[in-house]
Amino acid sequence: MHWVQLISTKAPVVHLVTTLIASVIDYLGVVGQLPYRLHDHNPIYWRIRRTMKDRLLQITAVFAFVLFCAPALAFEIKIGEHTNFQLNYLLQVHAQFAEGAADNGGWSKDFFIRRSRLILRGDLWRNISFFFGTNQANWGKGGKWNSPLIVQDTIISFKVVEEFQVDVGLMPLPFSRANMLSMSSLNALDCHFNVIKFVPGSHNSYRDIGVQIRGNVYKKKLQYRLGIFTGAKDQPLQKDAQGNAIKDNNGKDALKSNPEQIPRFAGHIRYSFLGQEGAPYYRAMLFGKTPSVSIGGGFDYQSAVVMSKAATLDSKKAVIEKGILTGAYGLSFDVFADVPIGEKQEVVIAAAVFWYDHGNELAYDTSGAATLKAAKASGFALSTEVGYRYDFAGAYLVADWFKGKRAKNDMLDIRGGLVFWIRQHSASVKMEFSGVQLGDLATAKWNKAFTTQVQLNY
Repeated sequence: MHWVQLISTKAPVVHLVTTLIASVIDYLGVVGQLPYRLHDHNPIYWRIRRTMKDRLLQITAVFAFVLFCAPALAFEIKIGEHTNFQLNYLLQVHAQFAEGAADNGGWSKDFFIRRSRLILRGDLWRNISFFFGTNQANWGKGGKWNSPLIVQDTIISFKVVEEFQVDVGLMPLPFSRANMLSMSSLNALDCHFNVIKFVPGSHNSYRDIGVQIRGNVYKKKLQYRLGIFTGAKDQPLQKDAQGNAIKDNNGKDALKSNPEQIPRFAGHIRYSFLGQEGAPYYRAMLFGKTPSVSIGGGFDYQSAVVMSKAATLDSKKAVIEKGILTGAYGLSFDVFADVPIGEKQEVVIAAAVFWYDHGNELAYDTSGAATLKAAKASGFALSTEVGYRYDFAGAYLVADWFKGKRAKNDMLDIRGGLVFWIRQHSASVKMEFSGVQLGDLATAKWNKAFTTQVQLNY
């Protein structure tokens, strides 16, 4: 424990964080759940337990010490009067313990890189800017190291005037504030992924390739975004019980999405009663000195990308009746408020409602018989988040709920946690306890997990 003692003399915040982590570990009994069932009074058991606990605390302390002592910075290279580059890096490391996820039915112990992002942005010339970002998500999760390094954002922006700007490239879909949040500027540990529903094959991490016009009007109080994107195309829609595409007698998919490759349309409009919202990403915790209050709404639509009726095949897999395609719809409405109270306090409130119609899917019973039912993504969703910060410490509560159009296809996600803003979003430590129900909420079991995150954002 000498590392914790040494660092805590220089950084009381670090001592508080490591103490809380140790308490949670003791409560869950995570490090005590060894593969071998040793007796509680066996001295070997306690020696191994102390060693594992000390190792985890030492690692946490070193991370926290780096976070506390390192300066907040971004590397900027200025080439000319209107040309500059800025390099940023985001690292989020997770320690996650999930109930029932281990092979023996106990709590799993998983350490992995939640996000590793390299971001390059800047100005190419007057009113011409760019944003480029990579991401390697969930690297090492579950002992798997094959997580790909992807280009997550690549945007070129042309600013004609403040009221009219054009974005070209791979960018966040302008649907809801929730899916346009910066992952480095969250209040909670993660985003509201369970209530964001896009058609499979139509996005990459809630982004799509296309052209978007946007602008700030009415004294920058009203912001609009409207875009045309690639969306989904040539996705197999008719699948068997194992999730494989059903083929006809020519080896082709029985029913594919968007054969005419009609583009997708999405848009978002936002009005700020107080403060102003930014682009291309929004923030969930502002650390501002003045209040920010806004409302927004968005839509997402693409024709002929989901199934209305399945194709009928005979015993030789010849198509005797063609399937019918239909459009996929999504609507959103949200409110957001970030209110500072004095010099050290801040309250964040966010709420959103969503509605989706993604056509139909084939559902199979235990005998293998297929029935046409509403798509799992079709339904109504509600998302809420409340956060409070006092100086460097904060707490939050998140509740996400989805009511599926299909019976027994619901979701309830409750998350609560503590946050230690060591250097605001540049360096933080978050601890969260979560519970998720899936299916029939009246009988579904709670899937519980405890997650600690260390974030560096420079």
